[in-house]
Amino acid sequence: MARGQQCAQVSAEVRVLGPVTVVGEDGAVPLPAKHARLLAALTLADGRALGVDELVDAVWDGTAPTSARKLVQVYVSQLRKTLPAGCAITTRGGAYALDLAPDALDATRFERLVAEARDAAGAENPALALSLTERALALWQGRAYGELAYEDLAQLESERLEELRLVALEERFAALLALGRHAELHGEVQAFAADNPYRERAHELAMLALYLSGRQTDALEHFASVRARLDGELGLEPGERLRELQRRILQQDPALELSGVPATSAATLPAPHSSLVGRDRELDELAGLLARRDDRLIVLTGAGGSGKTTLALEVARRAADSYANGVLFVELAPLRDPALVIPTIAHEVGLAVGSGDDVLDVLATALATQEILLVLDNVEHVREAAASLPQLVAHAPRLTTLVTSRTVLHVSGERVFPIAPLPEDAALELFVQRACLLDPELVLTGEDEADAREVCRRVDCLPLAVELAAARVRTLTPRALRSRLETRLGLLTGGPRDLPARQRTLRETIAWSVDLLDADARQALARLSVFPAGAPLDAAEQVCASHLDTLSALVDDHLVQRRVWSARPRLSLMETLHEYASELLAASSDDLERTRRRHAEWCLSLVEQAEPHLSTEQQAEWLDELESEHDSLRAALDYFDEAGETDLQLKLTVLLSRFWYVRGFPTEGRRQLERVLDKVTDQPPLERRRAYTSAASLALLQGDNVAATAFAEHALEAARDANEPRFLANAHSNLGAIRLAGGDLSGAESALEEGVRLAREVGDERIAALAINNLGDLALTLGDYDRAGPLFEESLALLRAREDTANIARSLFNNGAIDLMQRRLAVAESRFRESLDLARQTGDREDIAWSLLGLAAVEVENENGERGAVLLGAARRVLTEMSAAFKPFEQQLDERTEERSRALSGERQHDAAVARGLALGVDEAVELALGSPA
Repeated sequence: MARGQQCAQVSAEVRVLGPVTVVGEDGAVPLPAKHARLLAALTLADGRALGVDELVDAVWDGTAPTSARKLVQVYVSQLRKTLPAGCAITTRGGAYALDLAPDALDATRFERLVAEARDAAGAENPALALSLTERALALWQGRAYGELAYEDLAQLESERLEELRLVALEERFAALLALGRHAELHGEVQAFAADNPYRERAHELAMLALYLSGRQTDALEHFASVRARLDGELGLEPGERLRELQRRILQQDPALELSGVPATSAATLPAPHSSLVGRDRELDELAGLLARRDDRLIVLTGAGGSGKTTLALEVARRAADSYANGVLFVELAPLRDPALVIPTIAHEVGLAVGSGDDVLDVLATALATQEILLVLDNVEHVREAAASLPQLVAHAPRLTTLVTSRTVLHVSGERVFPIAPLPEDAALELFVQRACLLDPELVLTGEDEADAREVCRRVDCLPLAVELAAARVRTLTPRALRSRLETRLGLLTGGPRDLPARQRTLRETIAWSVDLLDADARQALARLSVFPAGAPLDAAEQVCASHLDTLSALVDDHLVQRRVWSARPRLSLMETLHEYASELLAASSDDLERTRRRHAEWCLSLVEQAEPHLSTEQQAEWLDELESEHDSLRAALDYFDEAGETDLQLKLTVLLSRFWYVRGFPTEGRRQLERVLDKVTDQPPLERRRAYTSAASLALLQGDNVAATAFAEHALEAARDANEPRFLANAHSNLGAIRLAGGDLSGAESALEEGVRLAREVGDERIAALAINNLGDLALTLGDYDRAGPLFEESLALLRAREDTANIARSLFNNGAIDLMQRRLAVAESRFRESLDLARQTGDREDIAWSLLGLAAVEVENENGERGAVLLGAARRVLTEMSAAFKPFEQQLDERTEERSRALSGERQHDAAVARGLALGVDEAVELALGSPA
């Protein structure tokens, strides 16, 4: 459905934006002329009761017959029968009033939509403003009040609504310009300005559209023609806004250049796992629900394998353009902890949530001004979190949530949409389609088609069951399939009585397919279930203790899905099959324990393999690898925790701390660390030290200096227990850095001095480099650049000698900061650009943010306030997305850069530029920053 058409139909309404009309469930109801005048008069009274004499004047306009009063009563009676539910004429002491349900009058909805569009424009959400204005304008069917518009009865109201329609058109043009769509607009806005020669905003928009399309001369000529017309016809000059726009066009003001906001699309939706066949009715009904927006928590329910996800994806793809701010798909199947549902949604939205924040509140606030379709897939296993969904929808009035779940959620406001099995013809079509993909030479004869139809019928036409049956055509004929099903019919239609009927059917369909496997394949399928979200092929072979041929057979049987990730094959199970395979594995407790342990050990081995690379040029590649296995790593941590293997739990948690730090999961990292820190009293001191150090780093990143200090002090205590000088040096240095962040300058200096002293004595170049850098950071914060400079240079030299790419970017930023403060701008810029390039290569978001901040400061010092403000906004967005807090010097630099940018650019231009930076993704921001030196 095209955007702008979705509110054109409601179940009951009175229309006055065109001929006066009543619309019921069966469409428009024709009204005789007198009835239309009567309804118009009652509508214009806006709920006020009108006496019979007033109605007589309205209906006959001074030419009433002698029987007019009696006729009015007849017309009222007839009109009452015509009005649909939600619209009624009431009698009040001999007078009549029209009572309308909220939004039953199209003019009311129109005014509300225009007001909301203005609010959206003010909130810098032009996509929503455009959507709202187009919906508002789509309500118009002609001149307001039709033929009555030029009579005394309705003339004033018609003119008022017409003026508001012109305002809505102008708001639409402004939104299109804000979205960067001037090229398609200037012809339309030129015609609008020509039709409304005395509307200065129309001319302003026309001039801006011409200018943004590269037609500066035409824009200035348009202004000249407006000036001449106003002077010649009215003896007036153009208004101040129009004259100011002419001046800015003459000067080619850069602030007039709009970056544009990309149009929303369904491009981010994942491809469906299977074909969508026979769901036209469901698609149409769901499209209607989404268009009306009356139900904003829609739950697709049905048995596993009924095609809920495929249907939801297609519905979302078709509806994407009708949601101004797009569609967001969140896959919940890998999650096992309901507490992670809302944080996962927030992470997908790109929100940063602090350690003390209410995640639901932060998410609801972020979505409150957005018009988004949120698709949550596979909720049933974490449905304890579903209680949060009504709260989210209530606080985000333009959010629509489409949920897939095998069970009803039983929450307030839930609109249950059952997904039934396919019609028989559609199931047969799906069977043939899937079978031909597997065997292109397959041709179904009359008998084969009849057998295939019976196969579909025997599996209740459930899409997944049909596909599993069709997968056997490479081995079995349709007749053989039918025969095997007949011998298992009781099993296929029975099953545990505590499960829904369709789920019992699907369970046995899967059992039938799995029973055709040999023992090795069944065992491999069961063991694959220990991977929550799939696994690389080599990991599947190792953890499942299985051969390639066996796994390949499972792929051929369509019980296992194969995808390619980072040029490597990856195996995964559909959720329904995952659940069944889990039950198979659980049936053998010994095998379950052995497989979970192999899986956890594989996870630990992967992280151990990654660790040496996290300070090299391969850092980004390995961090990507860890992120792809994040759900498996969570499962491994749970296993070690449940098994009481604290040493392995501690080891894996500590090894993951850098991944959580760099990739924006500090809250989860701290939760995992705090879970294991409660049990480390018996661990060796060096292991305790490392765990507390990791926890301190994550807390410091979040700006929780109190917790960070406590963790760092525990780390120092553990280092003392170990009596290891180099770790004592590191612990003192870390504690000093945290005290500096917390404002304890004297405590920071004593700890940092001790850290540097011990590091120099020990001779560990890496620890020495970091300790020296931290001491330099204190001097930098205090403004002692003569002291800080040599310290930073020494630290950088040590890091370069070790090729420590994990820390060189940060050191380059610090050196660049000294150059910046001492006005060596070209050198500072060079250092910041090198730092940014390294940070991009390694994927370190914090270093990217600091480098962007440094380059923003350079731009401002070079008096390029607008570009500096854009980079400033980009830096802030990166920090926000990874839940990072400013450090003391960086906070000073941010404030100084903003102050100078405002002075150079002016308040409005500065704020607009910062907003453009905040809208940039990380890659876009880095490309902008590195693209052209100041």
